[in-house]
Amino acid sequence: MGAETDSIAPRLLLILAFILINGFFAMVEIAFVSVRRTRIKQLVEEGSRAAQNVQKLLESPTLFIATVQICITLVGFLASAAAAVTVANKLAEPLSKIDLKFVSDNALSISVLIVTLAVGFVTLVFGEVAPKSIAMRYAEQISLRFAGVMKLLSFLMLPAVKVVSFSADLVVKPFGTHVRFSTPMLTEEELKLLVEAGEEEGVLEEEEKEMIHSIFEFTDTVARQVMVPRIDMKCVEVTAELDELLETIMKYGHSRIPVYEENVDNILGVVHAKDLLPVLKEDLREVDIRDVMRPAYFIPETKKIDELLAEFKRSKIQMAIVRDEYGGTAGLVTLEDLLEEIVGDIMDEYDFEEPLIEIVDSDHAVVSARISVDDLNEQMGLDIPESEDYETIGGFIFGLFGRQPEEGESVTYGNVVFTVKSLDGNRLHKIAVERIAEPELENGEAKGFRNGGNNRADVG
Repeated sequence: MGAETDSIAPRLLLILAFILINGFFAMVEIAFVSVRRTRIKQLVEEGSRAAQNVQKLLESPTLFIATVQICITLVGFLASAAAAVTVANKLAEPLSKIDLKFVSDNALSISVLIVTLAVGFVTLVFGEVAPKSIAMRYAEQISLRFAGVMKLLSFLMLPAVKVVSFSADLVVKPFGTHVRFSTPMLTEEELKLLVEAGEEEGVLEEEEKEMIHSIFEFTDTVARQVMVPRIDMKCVEVTAELDELLETIMKYGHSRIPVYEENVDNILGVVHAKDLLPVLKEDLREVDIRDVMRPAYFIPETKKIDELLAEFKRSKIQMAIVRDEYGGTAGLVTLEDLLEEIVGDIMDEYDFEEPLIEIVDSDHAVVSARISVDDLNEQMGLDIPESEDYETIGGFIFGLFGRQPEEGESVTYGNVVFTVKSLDGNRLHKIAVERIAEPELENGEAKGFRNGGNNRADVG
């Protein structure tokens, strides 16, 4: 008995060694996948040789991960083979002597099943779960420590990786795909979910989360959505006197003023306030605006603002005139407008911050006509439909009236009453919003809500 124990002990140790080697490769794989790329880049810049090896492996993840997978598969096969050949045969001998016909007749099969389950359990604990948990906790340390070994092993395994990849490609090619060992890139939605999780766990502040979400939306936003509309543009006519130009600059606090001829659809250029300093120094009162203005930069309404930001940086300009589809002036957009899409409103000493919404209570608010429909819905829990025909609540209400409203007039949409509190010339300025009791149903739907695109409202 003692001799049998001595003969099987080395074989058990060999099986355990294979399992631990399996655990090593599983640990290294997770460590490299989990390590922060920014941290490795920082260490590379500091001159870390180990970090350079990690970076090279991360630059070719297909080779690295394929090497690890081949090694894990090979080691797992050797562990199973060693267990089947040695332990299973030894275990079958006592099982065959048990006084149960089923057991004695199937002793070898039962022993193989027992050994397989035992090896599988030990492999799961010591070859998978425990090593991967350690790797998640110490990803950086493990990656740096074993980067050199894995770099050498990846080089040695390169022929095997090529053979396996070529063979596997022959199998999957008819299905219109190819072998891919590298981890797939995260989608935008997955990244957004990670940001949400980071905010919930306290890793990110709410402001940081909002800024990251703004960056995602930045590439999908066009100039029309962020521009200063034509009606809000502060311009001067090309025939204006210097005093009028200076008064406009001082009154509105803008450093760049568009110049037009006859009407705003015909923008000739842009005057920069700093270009007037030499004129003032020389005390030249008779100045032709054409001599001090710079060329205007024109863009279409559909211009993506991420592309526009790149053009601003490349051309060293900070303002663009937005043209509509008919060639008229739709508005203007500045560098500040673009940056505000990421960081929020930027207030300077010339800006007066008028709140877009003043909440009175849960059912009452006073809002600016410039507030977006989406923001009003979010802050008051309303369900006002969005459309390409309007972006602001002012545009929505103007559509409900179908004409120029007067101060004090109201319009009801569903269970919401909008009252015009003030006008700015012919424009809606302040709107009182009141949520009332749900209206009676007419033909199974709430009066005032959309039905097949037919918008109904009560004007009073």
